[in-house]
Amino acid sequence: MFEFSSEPLLPCYHVQVSLTQGFCNWFLLTDVLKRLKMSARIFRARYLHLEVVSLSHAELWRQVSVSQVSSALASPYKSKTKEEAKEEEDEDGLVDLVRCVPELQRLLGSSIHILQEDEEEEEEEVVTNTGKPHSR
Repeated sequence: MFEFSSEPLLPCYHVQVSLTQGFCNWFLLTDVLKRLKMSARIFRARYLHLEVVSLSHAELWRQVSVSQVSSALASPYKSKTKEEAKEEEDEDGLVDLVRCVPELQRLLGSSIHILQEDEEEEEEEVVTNTGKPHSR
């Protein structure tokens, strides 16, 4: 699978937000809002069907630090100034996440391409390759 975009890809975090739901990919809502140049109120009104959840900063950081290849690269505060990170921490210690789904990725300007082998070609090769010499 390949993701292409004319802009830098937003950081995506593979975390579990509830006990009833397994791990999946999430964007920080603040990152999505900046990319779309819209307020949280307008985003939530326009995209009711997109899942938005709140998770404590501490829990997000704990999960990110164990689920990513490099916790330093995966820090949700990496692209933020100290003031922005502090402001977010002061807001009840919660961060809003929006679930990464193909529709949202398209809204963010990304296109997803999944490369699959052509199964029909493989079947034809099995049928024609009988191991007997062929005359030309």
